[in-house]
Amino acid sequence: MREALVKEALKRSIPGWRYGGYVFSVAGARTAGILISSLTFPYLVRRLGVEAYGQWSYVVALCAFLNVVADPGMNVFLMQQVAARKQAAFESIPDVLFLRFLSSLLAAIALLAILSHEARANVRQVLLLYGIGILFTNLTAADHLLGALELFHARSLLTVMQQLVYALMVFLTVRSASDLFWLPISLLSSAAASSLGAWIVLWRSGVRFRARLRPRCWGQILVPSLHYSTSTLMSNIYHRTGHLLVRWFLGDFALGIYAAAVRFVELLRGFLIIILQVLMPRIAAAAESAAELRRLARYATSVIAIFSVPLTVGLIGTAHLLVPWVMGTKYLADVPLLQWMAPYLITAPAASLFSGTILFAMGRHRAYLASTAGGALAGAFLYLTLIPMFGLRGAALAFVMAELVVAAIALAKIPELHGSWKNAVLWISPASALLMVFAIRVANTYTSQATVVVFVGACVYMASCGWFVRRLFFEH
Repeated sequence: MREALVKEALKRSIPGWRYGGYVFSVAGARTAGILISSLTFPYLVRRLGVEAYGQWSYVVALCAFLNVVADPGMNVFLMQQVAARKQAAFESIPDVLFLRFLSSLLAAIALLAILSHEARANVRQVLLLYGIGILFTNLTAADHLLGALELFHARSLLTVMQQLVYALMVFLTVRSASDLFWLPISLLSSAAASSLGAWIVLWRSGVRFRARLRPRCWGQILVPSLHYSTSTLMSNIYHRTGHLLVRWFLGDFALGIYAAAVRFVELLRGFLIIILQVLMPRIAAAAESAAELRRLARYATSVIAIFSVPLTVGLIGTAHLLVPWVMGTKYLADVPLLQWMAPYLITAPAASLFSGTILFAMGRHRAYLASTAGGALAGAFLYLTLIPMFGLRGAALAFVMAELVVAAIALAKIPELHGSWKNAVLWISPASALLMVFAIRVANTYTSQATVVVFVGACVYMASCGWFVRRLFFEH
């Protein structure tokens, strides 16, 4: 009876046409953003060169940790409050902004302390500009409020516009490694313009609040917020620590090679997790129904497997063609590194599904924290032990294994999904991928054009999947 009621509530919660519009808006904006990033990535790695790209990646990774101090989960808290209580929650906005201003000051002080130990003048200048700028640009961001108020179309439009402005500025200003200073200017300018647009949309939508502080409510804001910030810190540890330790153990050039490989697989992963962002509200609504939760999880797993397995296997087989085509000959050292890093396209979407989507959507915050903390501990240990032993390959292996630990712990924390993975797609996709590898090797003996080889492999994979599905259908 409960499951029937949940299904009925899901049908009534959001009209089909309206939800379809949200799906198209969110997925379309996400896809457009990744496509734009896919254009700027090869341009930047070629123009900046290996060492400068490594320096920029170091700055970005360091600022990601500082942003946890600047925003200790308060934006997530505010987003949840606005989504649940609408107008009544707007009274919390001044308090959140004030507390975030204080925490941003702490992050700025930490940044100045780090700068005092940075010997390279160009890195120090870029870190100062981007670090201070991103701290206070994020302070005024309002895209989380647009999402909480279901203003998805406006949020999607602003996201795409921000990406376009950033890409345009990069193409116009960055010509060589000496133009590294223009990268933070491009990012900060586009982010500031997007924030201004978001506040205009909120104002026109009727968002009003009084500039009044209520210190008695600060404890109610900080306690749950610190929980979210701890989870974010754990995610940064297993995802960003590799950048810092590669630079520490191996230097800027090795970091440039490592960072380019990480960015490459992250772009591919971005396409894989679009479906998860769309499904999160549905999974949250289905939390009380084990059958509905299993159905949604099975669907998400099937979609991920259909795309992640061939991408992983295909990247291993075509890395020697893709690296010089996308990044240039300066990055040939990324060929073996990408082959070691390719399983990330399976482990990372799995971690995003079980931990970042299902556990988070179900409100199981302790389990969510446990999975990210496990990944952080495993990642830190693996980075510290494998990088000195195996260099960049050790860093790649740690990068992949940390995500696997997150996924495994998260799945163990969802007993509703245990024993529910009898899914034909989980064997159809690997079987088709093996045939695709054979086709790739045959095609590569006749041509070294990456686009041709990838196209042949994709055609064989799709035809093979179709044949297996057709056979399975007729057998049943």
